[in-house]
Amino acid sequence: MSFLMIKKDIFIIQLDVWFVVLMDFEKTVTRSFRISEIALKILQEDARRYKVSVNTLVNQVLLSYVNFDRYAEKLGVIKLMTSAFKHLLDAIPEELLIKASYTAGKDTSETFIIAKEGTLSLEAVIDYLKTLAEYANFFEYSEVVKEDEVIITLTHPLGLKGSLFIAHYIQPIFERIRIDAYYSLSDHAVVIELKKQ
Repeated sequence: MSFLMIKKDIFIIQLDVWFVVLMDFEKTVTRSFRISEIALKILQEDARRYKVSVNTLVNQVLLSYVNFDRYAEKLGVIKLMTSAFKHLLDAIPEELLIKASYTAGKDTSETFIIAKEGTLSLEAVIDYLKTLAEYANFFEYSEVVKEDEVIITLTHPLGLKGSLFIAHYIQPIFERIRIDAYYSLSDHAVVIELKKQ
């Protein structure tokens, strides 16, 4: 593995023949904290299991708090097993599921975005979707940027009703910022096409 610094904030890491580009490398600071012995032991075990340093693992935990948990706590977010959520979705008739997910998305998404970003914009909405993917494990996020459109794919293990829930949960946010979003649903994915204006 070798590192190459192109500019002050752009790094390239070479892993055999693969290249990873890290942009906007965040500044780090050195701080000392006292933590319980039990917490340290668990962090060390998990760091070994995930093949990362304890420092990296602690940073991931802190970023989860900074980017999601502190807002989620204020909004009363409940942490729920994926399988339990899927059972709930499967038990709800489609018409009620669509109405409930749309209402939930309208009520909570905008509040979360404004609390975190201070504004409601396309960039803030996309950041919200990435946050739900990374910190809430709601779905996996990927995007393809083309000349005239952005295609966002949200993959999940929740079945078709999960796709219905996700699509109708995020629909009101795009409506609120007046972005035409076109949705395609399958058993394990929601594909959103956003036309560039």
